[in-house]
Amino acid sequence: MDAEFVAQTFCLGQGWQEANTLRVLMRAREGGALERKLADQLIENYRQLRRVEGILRRWSFAGETVLPDADAPFYRVAVRCGFGTAEEFRAALAGYRAAIRAVYNKVFCE
Repeated sequence: MDAEFVAQTFCLGQGWQEANTLRVLMRAREGGALERKLADQLIENYRQLRRVEGILRRWSFAGETVLPDADAPFYRVAVRCGFGTAEEFRAALAGYRAAIRAVYNKVFCE
C-alpha cells in the first residue's frame, strides 16, 4: 500500500493519468521525480510483494491477498514462493516491506 500511495502522490503532483502503479514508479524514476536509487528500491520490492500476492491468489483460487495465519498453510505458501522455510519467507516479507517503507519515509517525511 505504501508503494501505491507514493505512486498516487506522483500522479496527483505531476498531473499524470496512469492507473498502473509500476508504470508510475518507472515514470517517476525516468523523469527524475524520484531519485533512481530510491525508485529502484521501491520498484524491486514492490514487484516482490506483487509476485507473492499473485502466488497467493493462485494458491487459494480466489482473490486472496491475506497470508494464512496457520503454520501449515503459511509454510505451503512460503514454499510456493521459493523459500525453504516459513521463517525465511517471513524475513523476506519484512525486508520487502521495510525497504518500501524507507522510500515512503524519504518521500513524505524528509
